[in-house]
Amino acid sequence: MRFTFTQDNLAKLTPSVRPIVKDGKMVGVEKVAVSKQYIVYDAGANVAPGFGMYVGARRKTFVLQTRVGPRVTKVVLGDYPRLNVNTGDPLTDARLVASDIRFAMKRGEDIQQLRIEERAIVATTLGDVLRNYLHQYRQGKDPRQNSIKAIEAAIRRLQPWLGKSLRSIGSTTVDDIWKLIAVEQGHRTAAEQTLMWCRAAFNVHIERQQADRNRASFDGELLVNPFNIARRKMRTRSELEAQYDDNKVRNPVENTPERLGVWLDALWDKRSRNRDAVDYMMLTLLLGARRSETAQLVWRDRLLAAGLKEADYSVLTLPDGDGVGQATFRGTKSGAMHSVPLGRFATWLMRQRHQDYHDQLFVFPASSKNPATKSPHYNSPREFVASLRTTLERQSLQKAWDAYATAFKAKGQQPPMTLEQFAQSYPSQWKFTMHDLRRTFCTVAVNIEGMPYAVVQQLMNHSQMGNVTARYGKPTKEALRKHMQELENELLRHATTLPTLHMKA
Repeated sequence: MRFTFTQDNLAKLTPSVRPIVKDGKMVGVEKVAVSKQYIVYDAGANVAPGFGMYVGARRKTFVLQTRVGPRVTKVVLGDYPRLNVNTGDPLTDARLVASDIRFAMKRGEDIQQLRIEERAIVATTLGDVLRNYLHQYRQGKDPRQNSIKAIEAAIRRLQPWLGKSLRSIGSTTVDDIWKLIAVEQGHRTAAEQTLMWCRAAFNVHIERQQADRNRASFDGELLVNPFNIARRKMRTRSELEAQYDDNKVRNPVENTPERLGVWLDALWDKRSRNRDAVDYMMLTLLLGARRSETAQLVWRDRLLAAGLKEADYSVLTLPDGDGVGQATFRGTKSGAMHSVPLGRFATWLMRQRHQDYHDQLFVFPASSKNPATKSPHYNSPREFVASLRTTLERQSLQKAWDAYATAFKAKGQQPPMTLEQFAQSYPSQWKFTMHDLRRTFCTVAVNIEGMPYAVVQQLMNHSQMGNVTARYGKPTKEALRKHMQELENELLRHATTLPTLHMKA
């Protein structure tokens, strides 16, 4: 029996009634004496031939019956009313699936294998997608350890949703994730990063599914990434910059005697107690490097003596004689190899380390004696940075208190507040991170009169993809060495406790 399917007439069909058909349309139903299952076929326009619905005692099921060669094959498409292709119309869903399967059968594909694949897709969860993405990223061209940690952190944050099937993930899920992480937990940046990794993982999953099938999958959720909508929640670059300014997230040390000069003196004063941390921070500042780049440096001569490949490491080279050293970074954020000359003070500092750490491959070897420590090199000295901040805050507080107390005593009065009371109302003066050393380097560089912008860009290893001129015309090694020495002199100009003999140009 054939007629044009509609939502209403399919809903009326049961084993106890039969459709009344007139001119290819169902105009009503009539009861039958004995209930019995049956199949009706769709006569609608542009519908796959053989598409119909089985009406049974327990359920109704969409089916497709088609001839391939000498055989007539019947395929169950799925239960009525929904097949979850997500067009918004269950009947349209079923017709699309029928057309897709009929086309596959005509091409000679194994429909049973296709159904197995489809069931596997249906069973796929958010956790599966993210873990597969992490595995593929680790096996990829240039996996970054920081990115791996970020993906792992995103998976941990998504624990309540990891078991959710792909079919059930939509805008509501995205809203729930945002509400928990950004609103209730107050971690907006973490929420943005988590949704960003979800979006990336789904894009890869969609591409792989379509590539495996060489066509669009049956499953509509794989045609549209549900996490695309998360872009509306994320801050734009201008919004981020404004928020960074408001929250004073970026704090380069001002190039004045009271700021950078005091900072350098306080840092150098700690060298006798923690040489690794001081040398590490000093070199990071003088190279304008990222903290991970400095930490991964190895001595070039010891690398070659050990028979290791130079192309696999970031190396620090110290030439014979009075020449300056050079640092060559690999695996940088921009992805490009980056070489910068050392100034004279940095070279002197590294020659001292090279002499005293004669049996070490890494310029800054791991300081921990714990055998469970995985890193072979020094890591960001968080505790030391906190200690340096404390020292600077204490010095700043004492200086402010002395000025406060002296002003009252000059009038023959006692200060109305004690030192402890004064300290409670005194605001923090030193907010800096390891990355602020790189910002300090760049800020000082761009404010040196006559310092070419191309040199600053080269020293910072900032991307030049949007700057054709910068890609064509690069500063020479001699120009970089000259300007790096000029920059080092300016960075160290206000220090009073460093060995000035080695700072001369």
